[in-house]
Amino acid sequence: MSSLIGKIDLTPDRRGALVAPLDDPGRLRSSLRGTNPDLRFRRTSDGFIIDLAVLPKIDAALGDKLQWSPLARRAASNRAAIQESAADVLLAAAKIKAGSAEVARQLISDSSLTDMLDDHQALNVAALTIPDSWGGCVFDEQGTGKTVTLIATFDLLVERNEADALLVVAPKSMIGEWAVEFERFCGGLYRVAITDGDRRAKSRAFHSGADVVVVNYETVVSNAADLELLARRCRLVLAVDESFNVKNPDARRTQAITDLREWCSRAYVLCGTPAPNSPSDIVAQFDLVDLGLTFSGVKVDPKNPDLADEIRDAMASRGLYVRNLKKNVLSDLPQRTFTDVHVEMEPEQRAAYEKILDGLIGEVEGATDLSFSKRMVHFLERRAALLRVCSDPAFLVPGYNQTPSKLAALDGILEDLVHVRREKVVLWSFYRASLERLACRYRRYGLVRIDGSVVDRNERREAVRSFQEDDHTMIFLGNPAAAGAGLTLHRSRVAVYESLSNQAAHYLQSLDRIHRRGQKLDVEYVTLLCRDSIEELEYQRLLTKSQVQAELLGDPSEPRQNRQVFLSDLLAAKELLQGGR
Repeated sequence: MSSLIGKIDLTPDRRGALVAPLDDPGRLRSSLRGTNPDLRFRRTSDGFIIDLAVLPKIDAALGDKLQWSPLARRAASNRAAIQESAADVLLAAAKIKAGSAEVARQLISDSSLTDMLDDHQALNVAALTIPDSWGGCVFDEQGTGKTVTLIATFDLLVERNEADALLVVAPKSMIGEWAVEFERFCGGLYRVAITDGDRRAKSRAFHSGADVVVVNYETVVSNAADLELLARRCRLVLAVDESFNVKNPDARRTQAITDLREWCSRAYVLCGTPAPNSPSDIVAQFDLVDLGLTFSGVKVDPKNPDLADEIRDAMASRGLYVRNLKKNVLSDLPQRTFTDVHVEMEPEQRAAYEKILDGLIGEVEGATDLSFSKRMVHFLERRAALLRVCSDPAFLVPGYNQTPSKLAALDGILEDLVHVRREKVVLWSFYRASLERLACRYRRYGLVRIDGSVVDRNERREAVRSFQEDDHTMIFLGNPAAAGAGLTLHRSRVAVYESLSNQAAHYLQSLDRIHRRGQKLDVEYVTLLCRDSIEELEYQRLLTKSQVQAELLGDPSEPRQNRQVFLSDLLAAKELLQGGR
């Protein structure tokens, strides 16, 4: 009889390990039970699925009786190391975060970049470089310097001989900025390779001997083998920028990065909006860093009314993360106000809106639950058409040649801000056709544009440079999905939203393009909304999601400063004055 009783590998979704029998399933089952009477596993036609957290115990008890895949063996080793050091690391992190910046600077005094760090960044780096730790989550608000935190963290790990190279995974629009930031803070100390071109060209970049390799999310999927080889031949640190992109554990990109993380010595995620849609968004990001430590034992069930509390409690007790808000760490940052402008749809626009709405209501009322489920994509497209009509019906309604209400409102707003006051304006729009029309209509003001149609990094960088430095470039036109993250546009103090992304992350990221380090003036956000439309409901959903994320991360409540809130405060002050007489 063979001494091997089974083989073990990770499941395709990377949420568990599959232990398959080599001969007698009953013998394998009994052996698994023998490692722990309380061990839970799920039986399948191929064998038994176990939780990844128990791999160290399985390895200790049955290691030589199982045929391990390289990935499963690595997964067991990683989790054993994290479980062994977790208590000490988390205690040290809590002390650092509760301590002073002066003490933190002493802990990281062996870094050449320490004197360049703000106090909160010094605290971050100290917490993220604790000996025997696994990495950490950098959830600082946009504009507080997450990139600098990560650069200093990597530099310190290299100085301590705990890392050899850094792999940064970032959205395609942001990969070039990492090279710029490394040059700005480290000079020529590190050789940075930005992967571009076809698969073969990218492969050459991976094996070029660079200290820092920057790739986009798609490259992690297409060049998985090359990246695994890179990680296995050195102590590679993994950094995932704008990590809300890996919030879905079933997505191919998430699974590819999860596989790669197993071969990396440490992992970090960076995101100012880690839970843009629901509290569960944050789970996969922690899992990527600590391989399931934080949320061990937490069942992510969206129907659970206490899920947000359970996630918050797990983060507080076992999560290694930092969170700093601009208002706390950038004391000189100006105030921001929000103005919602509700406009009446012009008559033909309203008629088109009502026709689509009534037709959609009739379709949904006439559908069964089964047919509705089967035609969900169709119904969502029709619902999206309502939002597009609020922006501009011309591209949905044949023969429409009127001026949409928002465009008429924009004419007045931009004439006042740009022509009369000579103020630069950031103009956000979500729809491609609307972007085209806005670009043509307001080109006379001096306009640059970044959306999905602008893919060249140099062209994007020149658009930002022109807006920031050229006094004749008065409008930056962008789509929040393509230009909402990573750009600095603080030459303007006003951002106008002609239409909104349906993703809260895009909206939240876009807010910080003008409200960030270097801004000297109070900033204002103007949001155009069609009155009595579904657009108003969508906007409220975005604001609600923002508030849910703030509560999850423990951000202090901060009412949006708009006319209604401002007036409410004044009237309350008046009541106090009258009551004191």
